[in-house]
Formats: sequence, C-alpha cells, structure tokens
Amino acid sequence: MLARTAEYLFWTGRYLERAEDTARLLDITYHRLLEAAPGEEEQAWSDVLVAVGLDDEFAELGRRATAAPVCEFLVYDPANRGSIRACITQARSNARGVREHLAMELWEALNSLHLELGARDLHRDVRHQPHELYGFIRQGVQSVIGVADGTWARDDAWRFFMLGLLLERAEMGVRSLRSRHARHRPDAVHEWYATLRAASALGAYRRRYRDFDPTALVELLLLSPTLPRSVLFSLQGAEAILSDLVAGRPSVALRLLGRVRAELEFADPAELAAGDLTAVLEVLEGQIRDVSSAVAAESFLYRVDLDLHSLHLVPGDELSRDAQGHPLAGVGAAGPVTGSAAGEVAR
Repeated sequence: MLARTAEYLFWTGRYLERAEDTARLLDITYHRLLEAAPGEEEQAWSDVLVAVGLDDEFAELGRRATAAPVCEFLVYDPANRGSIRACITQARSNARGVREHLAMELWEALNSLHLELGARDLHRDVRHQPHELYGFIRQGVQSVIGVADGTWARDDAWRFFMLGLLLERAEMGVRSLRSRHARHRPDAVHEWYATLRAASALGAYRRRYRDFDPTALVELLLLSPTLPRSVLFSLQGAEAILSDLVAGRPSVALRLLGRVRAELEFADPAELAAGDLTAVLEVLEGQIRDVSSAVAAESFLYRVDLDLHSLHLVPGDELSRDAQGHPLAGVGAAGPVTGSAAGEVAR
C-alpha cells in the first residue's frame, strides 16, 4: 500500500471518531447543565474544550466559555480545523482520494453524511435544536463505522482506518477523564452520569457497581478489557491491528503500544484513584501520542511531531531514526514524503 494511501485512511478514521466524540461531549454537557447550578456553566464548557484538546485555541479568541461560543467553535467555526464540520469534510475528502480501497457502501454512507451536514443551517441548529443536531451527527458517524464493519474486507486499508479510529478514541477517553475526574464529588450525581454517558458506560456501570466510587470509575473507563470505549479496550484493539500490519517486522510503534497496554493491564485501579490521577493521565496521553508519531514515521515515510490537529514535519537526516538514534523500521531510503497539516492532508 502506498504511504499516502495509508495516511489518508488513518486520518479518515481519526476524523470520524473525533467528530462523534465532540458531538457526544457537547450533547452530554448540554443536558448536564439542565440539572447543574448556574455557576457551573463556564467550568462545564471549559471541560469540553480540554477534553477535545482545543482549550488553548479557544482562549486565543478571547471569548467566554459559555454555551453558544463554545458550541459554535466546536461545530462549525471555519477557523477551527478541529470542528465537527471540518472533521466530516476532511474525512470525506480523504476517503474520496482512496475510494478504490473502500467498500462502495462505506463511501456512500460517508458522502451522504457530508452532504446532509452541509445542507443544514448549523448556526440555527446550535442555537435552537442542539440535541437534535448532536444526535444526527452521532448517529451519522456510527452508521458510517457500522457500514465499514459490515462491508469492508479485513485488509490493510481497513486496518489503517481502524488504527486511526482506535488511537483517537483512546486519546479522547484519557483527556475526557482527566478533565472531569475532579468533579466527581459524592453529592454531584449529575457529574458522574455525564462522565459515564460520555463513554456509553452508564448502563455497564449500573450493572456492575452499586455506588459511585472513584476506584470503580477508573476501573471501568480506563482499565476495562470489555467496555468498547475504555482506554485499555481501545489500545488492545489498536495493538492487534498494528501487529497484523507490521507482520513480525521490528516496529517502534508496536513496542511503544505494547508497553502502554501492558502498564494499563497490570495497573491497580485503587492506587490510581487514590494517587495523582491527573499526572498519570497526562503521561498516558503523551504515550498514546508517541505511538501515533511512531506509526506516522514508520508507515507514512516521514518523521513527524504529531499533535492533535496537525502534522509537523521534521526534516533532516534524523528522519530515519527514533529519539534514541535507532533506525526506524519502514522508513524508505528515498526520504520523507512532504506534506501539509493534517487538516489539509487530502491534497
């Protein structure tokens, strides 16, 4: 598979997952504030910005973190390349460039989602019917992913798509828990509900635990091997896919991913909940980003510094070596493939 094709598929998965997660967080926050005290609004919307990794970008605009400015910024602001509209548009653009690798039904589902979203008056929807809008986005993305699951042959194209999706899901799960775990007071039931609903885990939590407990929350959302949106579950799936992609070849990305997955598998939820969970989650987020950087270096044929919303190319002789100076598997002798920001990856 061409490196550029792999890159397009990887980012298509990431963009779709990012769009759904953003819509999910906006919808849950909108409902949570119906039960919260008036003074909690600004903090709640600030938590959403932290969870999606766009708090600094929003702060540069000089706006207050209230419902309308945050929702407009995250849904359709043309200056925000991490907005829902930008993510759906870019996912469709990337997929169009590699249509020969997709199932026809997948392309039709993604293209329909893009066209239907483009036909909506997003400004009016955000102001007057946000719940309906966020539900439409979530169901649309879930439909695309469901079509991919039901129609796409399990080849390398599918693997790169799912690898991007699962790494994005894991990273978003870490940030979401990091931004919200301090709100989980015994008397703030609505905060617990919001955190669990953000991971589609409220029903699973009720079936397994009787009380709201920080240890139980960490065990389920971070360390569960059975909950589809737990961080460990996502990393296990990503590791299995990456193992198939490298097919036994030496891989820095697989080594890094296996290490972080093993650390989570053997972590003690009680120790994590009782300690400095914020610091642990910050380290974990950095480790997942390192995996993404290594995947890009090995599979997309250039060394990158991969942040949440853009690819920063690092030119020079170090392109074929990792941070310790060891050769990176899969980096071709022809040198890096030049490229632009991730938001403009479909050229």
